[in-house]
Formats: sequence, structure tokens, C-alpha cells
Amino acid sequence: MTLLNREDMIKIIETCEVKGQDEAIVRALMYINLGYPIMLYGPPGNGKTTIAEHILNYISSGDNYYRIEATEGMTEYHTIGGFHPLSMSGNPELSQKFIYKDGIITRSVKEHKNLLIDEFNRAPTTAYSGLFMLLSAGILPVEYSEEVLKKPDNWVLVVTANLGDEGTFKMSSALKRRFIPIFIGYINRFTEEKVIRSYAPNMDPAIVNAILDFAEETRRLWQEEKVLPLGLSTDGVIKMTRYCDLSISEGLDGKTAFTDAAMHQGIVIADETDYASIQTVNELALRIASRL
Repeated sequence: MTLLNREDMIKIIETCEVKGQDEAIVRALMYINLGYPIMLYGPPGNGKTTIAEHILNYISSGDNYYRIEATEGMTEYHTIGGFHPLSMSGNPELSQKFIYKDGIITRSVKEHKNLLIDEFNRAPTTAYSGLFMLLSAGILPVEYSEEVLKKPDNWVLVVTANLGDEGTFKMSSALKRRFIPIFIGYINRFTEEKVIRSYAPNMDPAIVNAILDFAEETRRLWQEEKVLPLGLSTDGVIKMTRYCDLSISEGLDGKTAFTDAAMHQGIVIADETDYASIQTVNELALRIASRL
């Protein structure tokens, strides 16, 4: 049975807070209709989590789904479950009540609730060992309770990942191929300008263009010259816009407001351990500001 029809897809796209990612959202929805788990990946700050939440809110008729944010300390105990620490209690009442604890994936399957795993690859592959059979054979063996759960019909799993980012684990090929990867990249300049205008409708066009130029150049330095670990995200563009708009309304001149905002966001995307990286974004901010 098809989970989403054409009208559903249109409504999801039209009501999504993240703009400029229509094609990626359509691809994700089509694969969800085919029953595949989705991995939204790409540079940080471009709306992966917001898109995932929006899709699951619609499919789950509200906030009726499970969500967990992966961490480097996550284990199979957190995802599948295991014996509860209180099962070893000297108190007979507690030890009987808390024999074992179901992890987030097990609870999701048992209760027929969809699941979002945010920052998926910040946990090691070993934390997801129970997912292999669930995603390939549709069953989840739960050893501690000696039962085998069946994947619910129309069960939706969406994960987000910043591939290659600091603090992330390399996923095993066996785990990665069980997902459909959907890239959430930087939106185009025209759409990003519309985003800026939605936050600051009366902003001086020169400041708008300076923010867009800064974003585009940092992305080029990241993608082509490899001198920055990241380009400025859409979230960074929004923060620059809001700061400039507020600062100018409080009497600061546009050139200074832009320079401050660009240097603030420059530190976010630069390698803070590399002075040359920080100097690159600072010099870029000053060069663009000199045109104002």
C-alpha cells in the first residue's frame, strides 16, 4: 500500500520550513513509499534534521514518533536493549520489575512508531548491529527477551548524517548500503536571497549581496581549494542576516555589522586549530566588506 500520494507530497514540500530542497524531499518521499529507510546527508546546517522532522511529523500525524540523537558512547544497549542494571538489585521488588530495558529501535518496532536517528554516524556501527536483519530481512531478534519482532508495515526510519565531519565514525559498507542516501546540500543563490528577505525584508541590497558573496566564496574555498573544512551553511546565512538586521536597526553601520557577522560565522566554519584557516575567513570578510 502506498503511504503517500501526490497530494501528500505536495503538501509536505509546501509546508516545509526548509526552502530550496524540493527535489531532495521528493526523492526521499518516493523511496519512503517504496519502503526504504532514508539517510539525509550533507554539510551541517542545511536543514537535514528539520526536513526529517517535518516528514515524520506529517507521516506520523504529529509528534507521534521516536527520536534519538546518536553519540559516540552509544551502544547496542541504547538501540536494541539489554538487561536493566536494576535487575541485579538486592531489592527483590526492583529486580523483578526491571528485568530488562528495550532500546529505542526495539520500542519503535514494538509500538509501531516511526523513528528518527539524528547524527546517525556519531555512534559506531556496532551500536546498530540489530538494524542489519531488521532492514534486510524485516525481523529484529531480541536475545535478552528471547523473542523475534517483525518490522511493522509502513514503518519509516529516517536518519541524518554529516559524512566525513569531525567526531563522526566511518560507517561500514554493509550498514550504509541498507539506506538510501539523499544529499541535502547548499541551496542556490536565488533561493538563499529569498530566505534572507524572509528574515529581513528591508535590508540594504548591498548587505544582502555581501552575505551571499561570503557564503558562496566560503563554499568554493571548501569544495575547490580545500582550504576550509566547511562552507557557510544556510543556518549561518540566517544568523548573519539576523545579526546585521538587528545591529543596523540599533544604529551600527552596515559595513561594520557585516564584518562582525562574517567573522563570527568564519570562526564556526574555520579549523580553530589552524591559524591559516582562521586568517583565510577573516581576510575574506574584510575583502567583501571593503566593497560596502
